[in-house]
Amino acid sequence: MNPPNTARAAPLAADDPRSQNPQLEDLVNFVGYRPHALLTMARKPGVLPAVLGLVQTTLRGDGLIEPRLRFLLAAETCRGARCAYSTVHAVHAAWHAGVDWALLAALPVYADSAHFSERERAALRIASAGATLPVGDASQAFDEARRHFSEEELIEIVSIVALFGWFNRWNSLMRTTLEPEPAQALHHVGWLQQLWKETHP
Repeated sequence: MNPPNTARAAPLAADDPRSQNPQLEDLVNFVGYRPHALLTMARKPGVLPAVLGLVQTTLRGDGLIEPRLRFLLAAETCRGARCAYSTVHAVHAAWHAGVDWALLAALPVYADSAHFSERERAALRIASAGATLPVGDASQAFDEARRHFSEEELIEIVSIVALFGWFNRWNSLMRTTLEPEPAQALHHVGWLQQLWKETHP
């Protein structure tokens, strides 16, 4: 499924001192590969630790929102932005976090799917609204979400959406080359494979 390498900048080699970071190693242990996007960001001093700090704080660290929902929010934000690389990564990471393929396959129809709770649907509507610029009308989404989440929890939701806005723009602009490991998700999630085909003709 991988297209020819059309990346606009090459990632650093794994043994390059600029790519050495304890948080990166922790992420590699979690997902099983070294993401090209992060190894490209490492070419600018300070960017890699800053981004990994945000990933740890918003997605993988302690928080009020349960991990399953955090990863679903990441996947929906990327899906809505139609950044295929980021979406594949988010879906693959969600699976590593324990979200099953059937649930991920139902993500495009979360509003009507029995796979999702009302609480999850309310959070995902915020991700859908925030996936694009200009941001969609989120008033109704927030009104509904306030019935399920505290303000502190809403801050966590928006933090995840905003974080993946960074990844979506980075990877779409840089045409980051997909690695073999996350590409396995394409074989399990039909809409993901279709998104890849549409954005990589």
